[in-house]
Amino acid sequence: MQMIDASTKPPDIRHSSSNDQNVLSDDLPPLDVLREMIKYETFLRLSEPIQNLFDLYRKDDSAITMVLDAVQQHVVERFGYKHVNALRTAVSRFPDDPVIKEAFYIKHNKITQGLVYQGQAARDVDLFTVDGQPTTLFSQITSGQPLIILADCLFLILYLLSNLFRLHAPVMRLLTIYIAEAHARDQWPAGKTISCVDQPTTLEQRRINARNFQEKYHFEMPMLVDSMDNTFHTTYGSWPFRFYVINEGKLVLKAEPGETTFAYDMDELDYWIENYYQKKGIERRS
Repeated sequence: MQMIDASTKPPDIRHSSSNDQNVLSDDLPPLDVLREMIKYETFLRLSEPIQNLFDLYRKDDSAITMVLDAVQQHVVERFGYKHVNALRTAVSRFPDDPVIKEAFYIKHNKITQGLVYQGQAARDVDLFTVDGQPTTLFSQITSGQPLIILADCLFLILYLLSNLFRLHAPVMRLLTIYIAEAHARDQWPAGKTISCVDQPTTLEQRRINARNFQEKYHFEMPMLVDSMDNTFHTTYGSWPFRFYVINEGKLVLKAEPGETTFAYDMDELDYWIENYYQKKGIERRS
């Protein structure tokens, strides 16, 4: 097991001026100050109190967002600045700076929209079973049934899926795809509950994680594993979690996170399922 090196001693804040004056600056910090701000923010994110908060609020995306906002606001004020943009504009202002690029939440951020958008024709991709057998996405489609896909890095949405499979499996095909870990223990930790495994570096490790998850939680929904080239993620933009519906050859639903909370609204999937039942004249199970 590898753990990120988080010193118990915070970085030396040499440029902070908030202790010496009450007026906070509206300016953007120079590069040398910004580097120290990022180091301090990283220290706080990895600290035990913040990691414990991630554990406590792991099921509440809005609460997690509030914690991170509070951390960043504290950092900028500690360095004598007023707005969080003093920190959040670091990448756009200095995209090639090695210190900024190495910040773990920048380096390991794989967010992408992918290549397929809602309303477009679905694309087939190569996947693997948890036993290592090659397969494809389209091989999971059953004629006359929509395919509901939940792409996840495991341990994030288990509590959302408890009844989904049992309720809709007779009418719809449901599938989980295990993708790269969003918050691996050795890369971007977010509490011990979510960040309980290291980032797999081989397909074998990825398969073992998926199989252990199935066994530990008695997970009934069919599960496949993304390739080590992250083919599904690259094509559909699934990281860290996203749900989709493919029906009649098209990607008819691709969830989008909220603009302020960055969280997904699972009711969006429920609405689509309800409309499907109504159009087909099928009585929904409860």
